[in-house]
Amino acid sequence: MIALAFVAGQGIVPAYIITQRLYTLKRIKSDRSLWRRLEGYSFHERPLAQSLIERLQEETGHSVDVCYTMLEEYRRFIYLVGSTGDVLAPSPIVDVVWRLHAEDTDAYYEDFCPRVIGRTIYRPDGDHSGLLDFQDDPAYGRTLDYYAQEFGRAQVQYWPDPDLASVRMSSVLFWLIGLAAVALALALQSTVFAVFGTLVIVMTLFLRWKFSSLPLRNLGAQGDRYE
Repeated sequence: MIALAFVAGQGIVPAYIITQRLYTLKRIKSDRSLWRRLEGYSFHERPLAQSLIERLQEETGHSVDVCYTMLEEYRRFIYLVGSTGDVLAPSPIVDVVWRLHAEDTDAYYEDFCPRVIGRTIYRPDGDHSGLLDFQDDPAYGRTLDYYAQEFGRAQVQYWPDPDLASVRMSSVLFWLIGLAAVALALALQSTVFAVFGTLVIVMTLFLRWKFSSLPLRNLGAQGDRYE
């Protein structure tokens, strides 16, 4: 059951999103005027041809609460681009939201960019089939740095760690340690090794879920840089 709340101009919004916004407001923004405009912009009403939440559900198959979080992460990323003026890159999952928004050309280019951002932010065209190209992109690293300064540490489910090789190596080592402990438990009939091995395996599975990027359903997407 998702707790809901009504926000003027934005309709019904999950309550945890309201809490997230209140936490965000506690942090001093470098461009408070831009952030206020973004906070006041509704991604559900005209001039949008269709609510972005509805489009995200159709494109990705994610639940309403996940789609709301994706939209909030997109709002934050657009703020970073508008406030820093630097070349930044979104995560693959945030890029999906940006693509859907930009496809509604009238709402994005004729209303959102000039009225809210104050300038046009173009999304590069091209193939968006790769998921891992962002890991070697310095623009993505800059995005995470700016994000941490303005909003705190980014959620890895929506902003995956660019150092994927280290993350995967750590996961492999945890698996080996856990399996080795279980093997010793069976060989020595040791309860201690059995408990230790089980804990390591459970921890590995949890970390794999916690530190993996949100899966994209029904599509492929590649993070793009833009300015």
